[in-house]
Amino acid sequence: MEKDLDAEVFSFSTSIGDDYLLYPYDIWGSIAHCLGLARAGLLSEDEKDRLVFGLREVYRDLEDGRIDPSPFEDVHSLVEIALRERVGEVAGKLHTGRSRNDQVVLDERLYLREKVAECIEGVLALESALLRRAEEYRDIVMPGFTHMQPAQPVLFSYHLLAYFFMLQRDIERLRDALRRVNVSPLGSAALCGTSLPLDRFFVAKLLAFPRVQDHAMDAVSDRDFVLDVLHALAVLALHLSRFGEEVVLWSTPFFSFLTIDDAFTTGSSIMPQKKNPDVAELIRGKAGEILSSWVSLAVTLKGLPLSYNRDLQQDKRPLFRAMNEGLRVVAIAARLVDHVFPQPERMRKALEEGFLTATDLCEYLVTRGLPFRKAHELVGRVVRKLIGEGRTLRDLVPEDFGEWAHLFDEGVRMVVLEENSVARKSTFGSTAPGEVLRMCAEGRAYVEKEKEEIARLKKEWERSFRELVGEKRR
Repeated sequence: MEKDLDAEVFSFSTSIGDDYLLYPYDIWGSIAHCLGLARAGLLSEDEKDRLVFGLREVYRDLEDGRIDPSPFEDVHSLVEIALRERVGEVAGKLHTGRSRNDQVVLDERLYLREKVAECIEGVLALESALLRRAEEYRDIVMPGFTHMQPAQPVLFSYHLLAYFFMLQRDIERLRDALRRVNVSPLGSAALCGTSLPLDRFFVAKLLAFPRVQDHAMDAVSDRDFVLDVLHALAVLALHLSRFGEEVVLWSTPFFSFLTIDDAFTTGSSIMPQKKNPDVAELIRGKAGEILSSWVSLAVTLKGLPLSYNRDLQQDKRPLFRAMNEGLRVVAIAARLVDHVFPQPERMRKALEEGFLTATDLCEYLVTRGLPFRKAHELVGRVVRKLIGEGRTLRDLVPEDFGEWAHLFDEGVRMVVLEENSVARKSTFGSTAPGEVLRMCAEGRAYVEKEKEEIARLKKEWERSFRELVGEKRR
C-alpha cells in the first residue's frame, strides 16, 4: 500500500472494543501454531522457546492490566505488536502459514466451546432447581390450562417438569452446536491452505479439538457454528420467557397461585402497595434481545460470497451480547425458581370453580360402556345444567344423567374429585404421581450424567490451556 490508512477509516474498521476479550484464545492458539511451526522445521528450537515465552508474558501482562488495548485495531494486532515489543523481530515468524482468516475463527471456536459448556452447566443448575421444587411440592394439585382456560387437574410438580423437559431439549441443542463448534480451522490459512508442511492434526490435538475442518475455504468463511449457538440460545430464551410469563401471571391477585420472595421483586416509585415481579419480567423481556442477535448475524451472512469478507467481523457483537445475556438469564432464572412459593389453597379453590374433572367423568362413562362421543355429549349437557343451577360436579345426582341415570354409581362421585383425577392417570408421561416420581428420578440421573460429560470436556480444555500457556485460566 502506498498510503497509510486514513484515521477515520481506522476508527471505522477497528474491532478491539468487541474482540478484546478473545485475547486468551488468540494467545492459546498462537502458542499451538508456534509449536506446529517448530514441528514442521520452520522455527528453530530457540525461536520457538522465545516466542512461547513472549506469548506467555503477553498473556500475564494482559491479565494484570499492564497493556492498554485501545490504540490497537483488533485483538490480533494487539497480541502481535505486544509480542514484538518483548521478543523482537522473531515475532514476525509467528504468522508463517497463518492468516487472520483462520486465526480469528479459531479464536471464536475456542471461546465459544467454553461458553457453550458454561451455558449447559447453567441450564443443568436450573433443571436441578426445578427438580428440587417438583420433589418438594409433589402433592399439590392445580388447574392445568389450554387456551388460558382451566382444563384438567395436574400436579404442580408436573407443571414444573414441563419446563425441565423444555430445558432438556435446550441442552441437546447446545450439545449439538458444541459438536460443530469443537472443530479446528487452523492451517486453513487465507482460503485454500498453504504450501508449507504444517500438520493440522498435530495442532488440533494440542488445542484439544477432536477433529479438523475438511475444507479450508469453508473453514474461513463458516459462521454457521455461531448461528447454531445463537439459535440454541434463542430457543432457550423463548422457553425462559414462557416461564417468566407464568410467574408474572400466577403472582397477580387474579391468580394468586404463587408468591415471590421480596428480594426478587421491586416496589413502585409512586404506588406504595405495589410488589412488582421485575425479575420475571426481565427474564421474559431478554428473549427479544437474544433472538435479535440471531437475526442480526443471519442478515449479515445472507448473500456473502466465498470466502472471507470483512462483514464477518460483525459476528462478534451479537454473539457476545447474546451469550452474556443468556448466561445471566439462566443463572437468575435458577435462583428465581427457589424464590417462588406455590399457594395450595388458592390452587384448590381454582380447581373447584371450573368443572376440571369433566373429562374424567367422560372417560369413566366410557368404561361403563358408553361410546366416547355420547359420553362427551352427556357430560357437556350435565355441566351446562349444573352451571345454570349453581352446582358443581361434586353435587351430581343420578337424575342429572336423565335417560342414562342407570350409569350413575359411587364411581361417579369418586372420579369427579380433583385429587383422584391425577391419581387415575395411567399413561406414560401423564400427571400421575408415580410418573412424576419417575420423571424426577430419571431427570436427576440425566443431570448428573451431563454434568460429568461437561466436566470431562472442560478438564481437557483446561489441560491444553495450562500446558500451552503455562498456567491455569485466571
